[in-house]
Amino acid sequence: MSRKLKLSLAMASVVTASVMFAGCNEEQPKAESKTAQSEVQNAPAVKSAKSVVVYYSQTGATKKLAQIFKSTRNADEFELTLVKPYPSTYDSTIAAVRAERESKQWPALVNAKLDVAKYDTVFIGYPIMFGTFTPPIYSFLDANDLSGKVVVPFCTYGSGGRKASAAELKTLEPNANVTLAYGISNKRINAEKGIETATREVEGFFADLATGKTDEILMGGYSGQRPLTADDSAAFAEATKDYAYLNLKPLSVSSQVVAGMNYLFVCEMKAFGGPATQTNVKIFKPLPGQGEAQLIAVEK
Repeated sequence: MSRKLKLSLAMASVVTASVMFAGCNEEQPKAESKTAQSEVQNAPAVKSAKSVVVYYSQTGATKKLAQIFKSTRNADEFELTLVKPYPSTYDSTIAAVRAERESKQWPALVNAKLDVAKYDTVFIGYPIMFGTFTPPIYSFLDANDLSGKVVVPFCTYGSGGRKASAAELKTLEPNANVTLAYGISNKRINAEKGIETATREVEGFFADLATGKTDEILMGGYSGQRPLTADDSAAFAEATKDYAYLNLKPLSVSSQVVAGMNYLFVCEMKAFGGPATQTNVKIFKPLPGQGEAQLIAVEK
């Protein structure tokens, strides 16, 4: 699809801006008796910057997250719907998505076209499938020109894919301002109090955007990588016990003291018995008595 070339908006200005000014002063009437009334009528018009949450949700987890983004930013909602829904079973859906990715024949959408001219910011939400966003997002991107827009990705996943999907989105939309992405695992958002957890993290995410933080800056608060201690190994084992299919082997770790402990493990991974790759695994361990260690994300 051909896209118009436009300059990307600067990160800090587009994230922190909350209003846009439009219109101009008309010529003031000459009659002094009407001056005050004319000044009010001819004041510059002010309109709120408009945003929209565009998303596809397969199991409902992404829809939960989309509703948080919608309410947090007072945005419009645009849920993508497939002409032919994916099969109801996990294995059949994976087979269908694999076939789409191999053929690059993306699924037809009931509502592919969005009036993007109405919006300054487009939040794009999706579940991660095969390490990046689900195929309906390709269909949406093919049908819409996001040049000049602020594009904010968010996703749900089994174990990871946040950074990789955002990087691909930047490649596909080089003339948009694609920001830092937010992601949360299906397990965490579907857990008891998962909505509260996600809402709190999304608020922190927007605070990071407002100050222009990047993934690299956010990692700056960690200590240097070091060998694992017994406590580190115990936290890793507790957090990854449900992710045996990733075949993770921790090599080193860095940490960050918060209300608990953030860990960043450098690991060897042989996912689904595949070749060994190096990846980063984020884990959070709450304060004693406040729950088990949680796997936050697996990120290359």
